Amino acid sequence: MQPPSPRDAYLAPPQYYSAGFNIGFAPMPFPSQPVVQRRPADSTEDEVTPPKAKKARTKAKTTEPNGSSRRGYNAKKRSEAAQIAQTNAQLAAAGENGGKEADGTNSVQLTAEGQADLNVAGPLVPELQFARCMSNRYRADEFPRCVSCTRRWAGDTCRFQGIRFFLKNQDRLIIGISFLESQKPDAPSMNFPNKWNVELDDNYLYRVKRTVARALLPTLRIERDHLDRPQIIRRPRESEVRATCDTCMTSIFSSSWMCRMCGREACSQCYALVEDLTKDCTNLDQKETAALQSRRDRHLHTNPFFLACTRRNEHTSKDFSPMSRFCREELEQAIADMEKLLGLEPGEGLPDLDVVLDADIIDANKNKKHEGAETPTVVETSSDLTSNGTPSTQTSPTSPIPPATGSAPVEIPSHETVRIPDADLDDVMFRKLWRKGAPLIVTGVLPKFQIQWTPEYFKNKYGTQNCLIVECQTDTNRRVTVGDFFSWFGNYEGRRDCWKLKDWPPSTDFKTAFPELYEDFVRATPVPNYVRRDGVLNLASHFPTNAIAPDLGPKMYNAMASFEQEGSKGSTRLHMDMADAVNVMLYAAPMPDGRPGCAAWDIFRAEDTAKLRKFLRRKFKGQYQHDPIHSQSFFLDSVAREELYRDTGIRSHRIYQHPGEAVFIPAGCAHQVCNLADCIKVASDFVSPENVARCEALTQEFREQNQSNAWKEDVLQLRTMMWFAWLSSCRKEKEREKKESSD
Repeated sequence: MQPPSPRDAYLAPPQYYSAGFNIGFAPMPFPSQPVVQRRPADSTEDEVTPPKAKKARTKAKTTEPNGSSRRGYNAKKRSEAAQIAQTNAQLAAAGENGGKEADGTNSVQLTAEGQADLNVAGPLVPELQFARCMSNRYRADEFPRCVSCTRRWAGDTCRFQGIRFFLKNQDRLIIGISFLESQKPDAPSMNFPNKWNVELDDNYLYRVKRTVARALLPTLRIERDHLDRPQIIRRPRESEVRATCDTCMTSIFSSSWMCRMCGREACSQCYALVEDLTKDCTNLDQKETAALQSRRDRHLHTNPFFLACTRRNEHTSKDFSPMSRFCREELEQAIADMEKLLGLEPGEGLPDLDVVLDADIIDANKNKKHEGAETPTVVETSSDLTSNGTPSTQTSPTSPIPPATGSAPVEIPSHETVRIPDADLDDVMFRKLWRKGAPLIVTGVLPKFQIQWTPEYFKNKYGTQNCLIVECQTDTNRRVTVGDFFSWFGNYEGRRDCWKLKDWPPSTDFKTAFPELYEDFVRATPVPNYVRRDGVLNLASHFPTNAIAPDLGPKMYNAMASFEQEGSKGSTRLHMDMADAVNVMLYAAPMPDGRPGCAAWDIFRAEDTAKLRKFLRRKFKGQYQHDPIHSQSFFLDSVAREELYRDTGIRSHRIYQHPGEAVFIPAGCAHQVCNLADCIKVASDFVSPENVARCEALTQEFREQNQSNAWKEDVLQLRTMMWFAWLSSCRKEKEREKKESSD
């Protein structure tokens, strides 16, 4: 009898073996004699093991800079081998006697072919795969290898390591394959932070938990139903790597699906698309079949690798098994606690978002002195060019730089923007303003900095470091020293280029690269409870220390003067951030005409995004890929902004930022910047409770863009971040209760 191909055998209906785990095996009969693995002439790298190495080679680093999404094989997994070996020994003992009853659990059940092989081969031994598919341990075995092993993706781990079982006979031949059901909860395995910028009291815990409950409860309810799917694969949540959907690059949090052949993982939305495009046409009429083929052709034209499995096969929905990273007990407890916190009956719908926002810290805050605080100053910041701490009240904005020869100044109306001194701002006032979803300016920040963030400081401190600078108009790259770059600041004579040192440092954590600058920034930042990476109201502050957290900064943005006239690309092109952000200007050289230096911002309201995107598509048709905003390809110069206002009525929050001023940009607000002088700024992202819904919407936007061509990875991991914030807050509450009871 010829053995079936690995694919055919692997897709056979799984049966069940139980010995402390719930394991299902798909029978794979093989010849009784040992098999020598050879590379067939027509096989591909997706389906075979590599040739024997002549000598051992040094292992390459497996983790990528800034926490790659690839599931890197690391020392932790190697250290777990001993535990897995012990598990294998227990399973082997339970599997003796040819699959008879073990420990009072169900016995091994095989199909007729599997039973025939069992009668010939003798006792069966289950073995958990604790090495990579391509390791020497499995050289002589024939089974499906995962895509990360066969294609040797840098920084990626084996997709099956630690969750796949082999059922072997006495000749060590694999006759069945299945997967482990892990019931390990997330909370004990994650190293949650123990310290924040201030004491994490009950008020802060209450607010964080209500925010998370409101946002995550619908998703967790869906995950509870997902756990009821038959033959679900459960794996522990990754800690040292970031798992993403292999199609849309969205971070995997819940309700995913994994291909049993190649290990590719799909989010629920991508899997639903696989189901639609690969449905059985047998019961469809001719019209429905033609429509299905049309949808399939149209999708494969934009994403030809969407259904790719191995090179000789395409995915179908039958290739996938449901996967979950949740322990049922922990999930059920979280759902019950969230419903109780929100005052809901089991399964009841969620309250209105405004009800949740109004129910927490304002009423619970012990400090009521700001309840009757004076409303902050509101000005049309487009008129604030020459202000020096005191806002101007001009109603007709003046042109910030002389217009091009022969043209008249263009006066484009702008939205009023709140401007408030840092000394008058606290959490309560900030929240009242921030929840409106509009940008705001905080003034008087510079005196709080102890370090002089000037070109001279960076030339003296970091002048010998190499850096990569980009020309704003042409995107030309150039490698220079930090000293060379900052030596050009303020020297406009003969200059034609506009160079910027973007996202500095580009790959190293700011705190690690510039510890003294980091400490200076966190000491001086406005509303530190929101902005600091350890701020009590920053949801990202709860990320475990043993997990790959999103890099939210701070980062420096250093750029030379640009211009706003027709044809300009500005300093930072139109784009949209996935999280809230604050940008502080710390230095500006005088403008070329001698006036005080500043930077011109255009921040558009989130509710204007659809009309703004429509305008860009019409104006720049064929000049971009993906999305006209997310592609970061365009800058709206003075002529384009006038056209935008004339055709659509859209106007921006026009802000002229001076040294010592912090601009707060809500998530979901498209914005662009044009430095009118050489400027030094530092910015940091944060995730506020008020803007979680906007961050969710942006995550979905990026996912849809990645459907056609993966180009921007979901590094924010918003839902995972909120889940960790929930677990961290619950842990903190339990610690406090335990301490109070012991006292």
